[in-house]
Amino acid sequence: MFSSLNIPREGAALLTLARAALSAGPSPTEDFPSSLDWTFLLRLARHHRLEPLLSYGLRRSHFGGIPAKVREEWDDRRLHAVARALYHQKALVAIAAAFDGRRVPFILLKGEALSKALYPQDGLRPYGDIDLLIRPEAYESAKAALAELGFQLRHATKESDQRRIFGEVEFDTEGPRAITVDLHWDTLMTSWEPRSLFTEYETWDTPDHIRLGDCDIPVLKGEILLLFLSVHFAFHHMFDGLLLLCDLFLVLRRDAERIDWDRLIALTNRCRCQRALFYCLHFVHALMDAPVRPDILDRLRPPGSIRALMPTGRLLFRDTVVPKMLERYVKFLLIDARGGRWRAVKAWIEVTLKGV
Repeated sequence: MFSSLNIPREGAALLTLARAALSAGPSPTEDFPSSLDWTFLLRLARHHRLEPLLSYGLRRSHFGGIPAKVREEWDDRRLHAVARALYHQKALVAIAAAFDGRRVPFILLKGEALSKALYPQDGLRPYGDIDLLIRPEAYESAKAALAELGFQLRHATKESDQRRIFGEVEFDTEGPRAITVDLHWDTLMTSWEPRSLFTEYETWDTPDHIRLGDCDIPVLKGEILLLFLSVHFAFHHMFDGLLLLCDLFLVLRRDAERIDWDRLIALTNRCRCQRALFYCLHFVHALMDAPVRPDILDRLRPPGSIRALMPTGRLLFRDTVVPKMLERYVKFLLIDARGGRWRAVKAWIEVTLKGV
C-alpha cells in the first residue's frame, strides 16, 4: 500500500524511535545498522521537531547502534525545549489573567494544550508560539490586553488584510526570549471555505481544560480537536511534520473509543474537508498503528484520480520545507468542492498581489 511513499531507511528508523517513545509499554530491543546515514537522520529529527521526544524514548527503551553524538544532541534539544516550555507557560498564565480582566473568552490551540494533555512530560512536544482562539468581536479587547503585556503587531501595515483573508493576526514581544501569540477566530485553516469549525456550540460551551499553576486553561476536545488537528496537519503543513502525526496518534489512542465517528464525518462534510481527514487518518493508522476503523476510512476515501495525483512520497519524510508550488498543488487536491477550489485560486492571487 505504501510502496509509493518511498520511505527512506532513516525515516523508518525515525518512526521506530518515535513509536517506542510513545509506547504505553516496554519496547522491544533493536539494533540499528551502522550503514544508516545519521547525519540525514539528525536533519530529519530536527526538521520534524522530534528530538526531545526521541531523547525521552531512548531513556526508556534499549536501542543499539545509536552514536553517542546523536544521543547528546537530542538530550540537549530536550533540555532546551523544557526551558522554553516553562517560559511559554509563564507567559500563557499572564495572558489568561489579562484576558480574564477584559472579559475576553479564549481557547488554547495546539502547543501547550497538546503538551499538557497528551504527552507524559513537559518539553516533549516543542512549539514556537501561543495560538489562541477568540471570538471575532473580541479582537480589539484581546489586542489591548496583549499590548499591556508588551506584545506588538508583527505586521502592523497588514493587519486589516490578515484579519479579512486569514482570520488570524500575529503579535510578538521583543528581546532575547521573544514570544509570538497568534490570535485566531474565523478559521478552519483553509481561507477559502466560508464554514468555520469553531461555530460549533460545544467548542465554546463545553471545552476541556489543562492546569497551569492556579489557572484552568480551556482547550479543544473530542471530534472538534481531531478534525482541527487533521486540517492543520494537511492544509498548513502539507503532511510535513511527524510531530503532528504523533499528536494525532495520541489523540486517537486516548479518545478513539469515545469519538462519535458519525458526528465527526458530519462535521467534516459540513466543513468540506473530507480529503484532509482521510489522509491524516490513513497516514497515522498506517505509520503509527493508530486505532482507526477501516469502515471510517472507506467512508472518507477520495476518488481514485485524486489518490493517484497526491504526491505522498514527497511529503511525509522531508528534511526541508515544502516548496511553494508543491504546497499549492497539494492544497488544491485537498479541497473537496469545486467552489472551494475557485475561492482558493482567488485567495492565492490576492495574497500574491498584496504580499500578505
